Amino acid sequence: MNSDDIFKLIERLKDSGLIVIGDIVMEKRIDNGGIGCQIINEETQKGIKPKPPQPKREGTPKPPNPNETMTFKRKGSVLEGHLTLLFNKLAKEGWIEGNEADFKALFSGRRDENCMLTWAGLYGKSTLVELFKQLIKAELVVLKEGYTLSSVLEGHFVDKSGQWLTGLDKGDSPNEKALPMIQECVKLLQADPRQLVYGNYQEDEDFQLAYNPYDHQDMHLHRR
Repeated sequence: MNSDDIFKLIERLKDSGLIVIGDIVMEKRIDNGGIGCQIINEETQKGIKPKPPQPKREGTPKPPNPNETMTFKRKGSVLEGHLTLLFNKLAKEGWIEGNEADFKALFSGRRDENCMLTWAGLYGKSTLVELFKQLIKAELVVLKEGYTLSSVLEGHFVDKSGQWLTGLDKGDSPNEKALPMIQECVKLLQADPRQLVYGNYQEDEDFQLAYNPYDHQDMHLHRR
């Protein structure tokens, strides 16, 4: 195949919509006996279909970012019994799903990548943010320095489909119908252990630790 044939082939390929990429330098003899050079350096998208996006695997949660696995630190006045009552209340109202050990681990003040709960609240995920905002405002729990409220929650809560919660930092207002319940939760953690009873109106054994000069509340192990 001579130079003329090669040039004709290249032009036909370009006209057909194929991509020609790279630098192609060809010699072409012209009528007066000289030699001309043509440089092709172009990328044409004509007629090329883009690759379809890869389908997202449903039900596969994103792995939490390492800086999202920190938990909240509860104040000394918040005992294990308080957390038991709070967990039972939230679960009964259908706001959260999961096990009590994971819920209590959320207040350990340590990293815990295995602590995962489902937020199933009827009033949206902004209610979850407001709940913990009020607990922090009441000085019942502490957010570790260097972490944001939204990142900690997004590292431990999934929705009903199993996907990790996102977008909690948008500042959406909570549903007003959820506010009374949130205030009840705050008051529950503020209550004097001597006034709290549950189950068959028996004192919570953990509440009795409040009268022990040595507070052993942090010795409870997070067990599955």
